[in-house]
Amino acid sequence: MNVTKRNPKGVALLMAMIFVAVFSVFAVSLATISTNNLKMSDNYRHANNALANAQSGVEVIRYYLPKIRILGDVAADDRLSALAAKLQTKLLAAGATNITSTYSGATNTITIPSVLLSSDQSFTVVMRQISDELIEVDVTGSYSGITKTVRTNFEFEDIGNAVFDFGVASKGPLAMTGQAEIEGYNLAIEASTYIEGDVLSGDAFSITNKASIAGDVSIANPYASYDVGAQASVGGASGEDVHDHVHVGVDYIDFPTPNPSYFLPFATGDVLDANTNWGNHAILNNCIVKANSNPTFASDVTINGVLFIESPNIVVFAGKSMVNGIIVGDGDIDSVEDGKIHFSGQVICNDMSGLTDPQFDDIKEQSGTFLMTPGFNIDFSGQALHMNGAIAASGISFSGQAGGMVNGSLINYSMEPMLMSGQSELIFNRSGCDSNPAGFVNDKVIEYRPDTYTELAM
Repeated sequence: MNVTKRNPKGVALLMAMIFVAVFSVFAVSLATISTNNLKMSDNYRHANNALANAQSGVEVIRYYLPKIRILGDVAADDRLSALAAKLQTKLLAAGATNITSTYSGATNTITIPSVLLSSDQSFTVVMRQISDELIEVDVTGSYSGITKTVRTNFEFEDIGNAVFDFGVASKGPLAMTGQAEIEGYNLAIEASTYIEGDVLSGDAFSITNKASIAGDVSIANPYASYDVGAQASVGGASGEDVHDHVHVGVDYIDFPTPNPSYFLPFATGDVLDANTNWGNHAILNNCIVKANSNPTFASDVTINGVLFIESPNIVVFAGKSMVNGIIVGDGDIDSVEDGKIHFSGQVICNDMSGLTDPQFDDIKEQSGTFLMTPGFNIDFSGQALHMNGAIAASGISFSGQAGGMVNGSLINYSMEPMLMSGQSELIFNRSGCDSNPAGFVNDKVIEYRPDTYTELAM
């Protein structure tokens, strides 16, 4: 019997080749896995960078939007377009020329196209209004072709107008002569004064003789001139030092929008017209004075609740005026010809807490306003005043010994000068407010809602 001998060297070679093949496969697999892991790691890095770029865009929007105020009389549907215009103005003023905001009326959206952060990093922004009070903001970050989107909301919130941070605010010039004074009751800053000063000729601010303003004067028009007499003082300073307290070229402030019609529903009392015997009306309870009535109250008069004066009208209060409420004129803010109201006697304004008749229950909820008469020129020439709220008119003058405490701000909408002469003195007892006094439309600011932050799935 023949026995075949196997060659052990051939078996070893075959096994070695098999092992080499297996290990080669392992090596290729490990290399592939390693390469894929590197790619996945790189993708994760790109995605994280894209998310970081989106978050950077959110921070940019958070920085600029809260700096913007939208006037309260802008309709809810128009707020986004107003926001786009103001945002672009803010960006240009800040020198952010690489960021532009564009509003589309067709889609009611604001778009900020690609903002380059580096050669391969950027973000884009789309804002849309999803309700009267809410803006939805999508910020998409990009890095090397990978994108990530963050969504968050911003909210329109009411805020008091910045004009109420001043004792006096006037669109037209302010002229003070004689011994006229503007003082602060608690602090000098309560007597601070703001003047828009866009006059065609003459000084935006003139103070002569021994007139004085306890606070500083701020003038928006950067080209405005002013004149301070040698004996006059501003901010407690006189002479050359006075220039440290008059600031020209400050930021413009949007004046608050008065809404006289807001008070009309409260005028539920007598309707008075040209045929009224004014001598029989020493007490006026929630009354309306019809247009062209032109009343003269020769004797003392008490006004309870609201006195609503239609325009045009010329109204004279020759005696003592006790006002337990609010005087309103329904003129046009851009007019100075809708009427005049002249106070030649004492004016004492109280809050309405002492009114107990049910007819005053609704108007008693309104506070902070004494006189809202856009389009009317207001003249005070009596001997004493106490005004429990803001005064807003289109032309204001104080003469003689008219003056006293003002618990609020005084606002002149007219481009004609606001005048103070004689020994008139205004003492302002006020503070900045979170919301406007009654009848003034609240402005809107944009607040970030961090609870709405969401990273959108791709």
